[in-house]
Amino acid sequence: MADQNVPQTRRALRRIGPREAKFFDEAIPSRGSSDVLIRVRAVSLNYKDVAMLDDNFPWPVPTNIIMGADVAGEVAWVGEKVAKFKIGDRVVAIHNLENITGREVTARAPGQDVDGTLATYVVFPEVELVKFPDNLTWAEASIVPCAGVTAWSALNMRTNNLWGKTVLVQGTGGVSIIALSLAAKAGATVIATSSSDAKLERARQLGASHVINYKQNPNWEQQVLDLTGGLGVDIVIEQGGAQTLLQSVQSVKREGQISQVGFLSGNGLGDMFLLVQLLIIKKCSIVGIQVGSKGDLEDLVNFLKQPHFKLEACIDRVFSFDKSLEALDYMRKGGAFGKIVIEF
Repeated sequence: MADQNVPQTRRALRRIGPREAKFFDEAIPSRGSSDVLIRVRAVSLNYKDVAMLDDNFPWPVPTNIIMGADVAGEVAWVGEKVAKFKIGDRVVAIHNLENITGREVTARAPGQDVDGTLATYVVFPEVELVKFPDNLTWAEASIVPCAGVTAWSALNMRTNNLWGKTVLVQGTGGVSIIALSLAAKAGATVIATSSSDAKLERARQLGASHVINYKQNPNWEQQVLDLTGGLGVDIVIEQGGAQTLLQSVQSVKREGQISQVGFLSGNGLGDMFLLVQLLIIKKCSIVGIQVGSKGDLEDLVNFLKQPHFKLEACIDRVFSFDKSLEALDYMRKGGAFGKIVIEF
């Protein structure tokens, strides 16, 4: 492979122990003929980044691994067998590196199973990359592979026409806010919940037709039914998990879908017998959502090519790479409206 005038070293943030991470200057990894070297421009954080750093993740996390999973960057070098990309292309990487067709049973994620993306340069095989449109900034593109594809999958947007339908999004985290934006753009009526009136006002600005403060309205499922003339919503973006699932099923219409994205709560509340009764009576589905495939990412990117479509309002705050530890601490404290991004 010919030298294409790329740097020989990079700067990377590695986890060195529980709640400890450190910057290192190191050699750029070796590259094969089907690999692509990316100059990283933006990395968006996910809650699991903090969970892994703090040893609160359900699965073992290697020590000394580069952190971060999502990435948007510029192609700096291509191997001789690379056919789809050229130097200068703007690309993102899929979140689950094994999930190419959607039928794979294994999983492998940057920052979890292999070195992640919080580095000035990273290497990916060609098959794990997708181009993104020029109407998105680096920061906007970085929120697409995980939170964006999760929202896309939860809304069934590959196969589902949302025009005229009603969607309930829980909370104002990254997936919920992107789902709100996508659903509103696709012509759905969106109901948003939060414990903060200020965040609910921002949700309105993003396209929510109705908002519910679930602290002021603990029986929010009844308000959802009232807003929908007693019918319920077509899709619930379910984030709470065990403590909110029964209310979500009560909120959904007959033959509707609860897209189980999060499990933020602990032990379950409510009557399991009633839950089973409602599932049968409503003929509704509870579908587990685990991001999506490369095909889902490609479909979402195509959707985002629409004129004037922006994801900027889905980003809470942007940090510089040298402030990555501050960004992780900001996420740890909670309270962000949408995504937290690190730019390079």
